[in-house]
Amino acid sequence: KSMHLYEYPVEEAKEVLFKLVNSKIKYHQLEKFSLAERNAGDVNYSEERIHQLESSKNQIENQINLAQKENKSIKIDGTIVLEFIDKF
Repeated sequence: KSMHLYEYPVEEAKEVLFKLVNSKIKYHQLEKFSLAERNAGDVNYSEERIHQLESSKNQIENQINLAQKENKSIKIDGTIVLEFIDKF
């Protein structure tokens, strides 16, 4: 099953996208903290993902600012694909 997101006013698009990115950043921050506290593994992956997500957030902000300057709405077209797989 595929789902699509569509057109939003700029401020609403900003809120939707930032909430998504911020929740992913928070997840990796908590994962990194948990691994470090338990000495349970390498935190490099979470650190890299946080860096990538912060960069994405900056790019999103630049695009939102451009849309505001041009008095445009924003179309968010992302596909989420859910696939059932056998359990191990």
